[in-house]
Amino acid sequence: MSLFNQLVYYLLIGELILYVSTLVPLSFVPIPTRKRIMNSISKLTQSEPVVWTARIVFFVVAGVFLDTVSRLYRMENETGVLHKDVAGTHHHHLDNNPLSELQAKARLFYTQRNLYLSLFAIFMILVDYRRVRDVYLQLTYQEQIAEQTSKVRLLTRQVESMSGLAAATSKNALPKSGSTTTTTTTAVLPATERVIGSDVKAAEALRKRGTNVETSLD
Repeated sequence: MSLFNQLVYYLLIGELILYVSTLVPLSFVPIPTRKRIMNSISKLTQSEPVVWTARIVFFVVAGVFLDTVSRLYRMENETGVLHKDVAGTHHHHLDNNPLSELQAKARLFYTQRNLYLSLFAIFMILVDYRRVRDVYLQLTYQEQIAEQTSKVRLLTRQVESMSGLAAATSKNALPKSGSTTTTTTTAVLPATERVIGSDVKAAEALRKRGTNVETSLD
């Protein structure tokens, strides 16, 4: 195996390892930690040396693929010429030489193997890119859902504390002040309920998006 073919082979192994690693469930790791790791990896991949290295590797793989396709085309043409019968009298020496025919088949197998390796390596680049992007979007939606849920819980506790304080004040206050407190409570509660309702709706929308992303990942 030549140097370029070894590079394509190792690249394909690395892409398969990356794809399998994204399938491992990491629910035991907190969402902010996973998001921080993804952000650090994203910043690392955007650096200039990494970008140029990735471009060079991609051009090498594409060159191996194009060279393999052209070599297969030439081999098919040569095989067609060698096995062509001119006026029923011309037969090539490969028909009488099993070793030469075996060597030709070995070259054909070698070329087809390089074709499959390079083509699958290019395909896995696209698959890994889409997979990592979907995982990042899923983490973003989960983080937003957690933030909205915490806001809803905080507002619920505030409403409960305000309602308890208003009830205690209305019992100990004068009728006038009691009516004022009741009016203030009735004015505050609908606004707070509207805020909670909007946060709940936003959390439900984010949860649906996360479910859609998980379904597309499956």
